[in-house]
Amino acid sequence: MKKWIFSLALVFTVSLNQSQSQEMIIDHKHDHAPGVFSPMDPEYLDPAKVQTGHLSVKGMQVTNYNQEARAKLDSAFALLERVVNTEEFKERVINFRNTKGERAFASNKGLSNEEIYDIFMEGRETLQQDTPGEMNFYLNMYNRPWSKVIGYTTGDTNVINTNWKYYKNFTVDSVVSNLAHEWTHKIGFDHKSAAEHDSAPYAIGYIVGDMARQILKKEELH
Repeated sequence: MKKWIFSLALVFTVSLNQSQSQEMIIDHKHDHAPGVFSPMDPEYLDPAKVQTGHLSVKGMQVTNYNQEARAKLDSAFALLERVVNTEEFKERVINFRNTKGERAFASNKGLSNEEIYDIFMEGRETLQQDTPGEMNFYLNMYNRPWSKVIGYTTGDTNVINTNWKYYKNFTVDSVVSNLAHEWTHKIGFDHKSAAEHDSAPYAIGYIVGDMARQILKKEELH
């Protein structure tokens, strides 16, 4: 079964199982941040009722990144850790509003928003259960100038492969958003198709990316 993986461009990464080797292109850009219920809405859940978690972002294995690519990645790691450990992130995840006006993620495995937040902040990857409290990244850079695919991963490994052709033009907040989406897959959440933007991987990626952009904009002003 194919599993689509998020990327911040018109071309998307595809995740493949061992028996498949296929690259695909999706022309579907999604720039606006996901909806969120406000304290004035009856569906709103007080964040104080949900325990705040803490995650450390770690580059466990980073291969074939040159100095420029690694510098951008390190900035993204630091910004990602900063974002996910905020009260704003918790509030926006637990009060996420989907396109149907519901406080629920698509393909949520029967879990509530707050349960998904708890699983996210627990920091246990499906293939690496013994490192709670950590977002562990295994990343490999490759270069295929002729390819229209940003990268790929498979369900039987934690390694995420990224095409330098596209990565070199990513902004730091784009990398942050992509990392969040990819890692949400690694803790067991999927989407039925690349169009399911209310799924946890997409929505959390968008939330994190939006917050990262806002932080960078504020820092530019000071």
